[in-house]
Amino acid sequence: MKTVFATAVALPLLLAGVAYADGVLAHDWTGGYLGVHAGALRGNVEVTDDVNDGVDPGPFDYSITGFFGGGTAGYNWQAGNLVFGAEGDIGFLSPNGSGIIGSSHADHHQDLTLSSGAYGDITARAGLAFGGTLIYAKGGGAFFGGSAKQQTTADGYEATGTGAFTGWTAGGGIEQMLTDSVSAKLEYQHFDFGTQEGYQTAVVADPPDTPLGYKFHNWHALGIDTIKVGLNYHF
Repeated sequence: MKTVFATAVALPLLLAGVAYADGVLAHDWTGGYLGVHAGALRGNVEVTDDVNDGVDPGPFDYSITGFFGGGTAGYNWQAGNLVFGAEGDIGFLSPNGSGIIGSSHADHHQDLTLSSGAYGDITARAGLAFGGTLIYAKGGGAFFGGSAKQQTTADGYEATGTGAFTGWTAGGGIEQMLTDSVSAKLEYQHFDFGTQEGYQTAVVADPPDTPLGYKFHNWHALGIDTIKVGLNYHF
């Protein structure tokens, strides 16, 4: 992750130097743009069980890392050196990581997992332009279509993962014009995808501990930090 971050920082600074050497100093940021982006992620999943189920409720944590990428669309308005805009991202997020916790059944455990899925956000942007360089902050709403799940290795239980996560995002970055219509950017973004519920259902009667059809509820809170680089085409 440190190597990815160092590369992400160095690349736009190098591109900015090339752009200034070529005389790309003045630029009007007003207008629409389309782009692509890719980056690395690091995050945490916090899992809590229902204390009413007679189990240790936790919370239990596990870390995730991974990569993501996708497309970007947005529009800027410039007034003086102030730039305001709206931007949307859509893409695919692939986290790696899992957790293991104890089980009430001897010789078994519970697996905690998070699947890959589509993600997206809609944000407002505001920043300061210095010719062809834009330093900005952004924030808005976000979603992630992956599913978190808690699954016992004991027989007789069927796990149902969470639905899609929804929450908020905030971050900022630097964008540098390379030509009159192409820019490169480096951006940090934090995602708080909120908490979603899953459960495990007893599909085999095991009285008196687990009546048939009983649901053991669990909740998964997801937070992710990302570093990404991108290229935008302005029109």
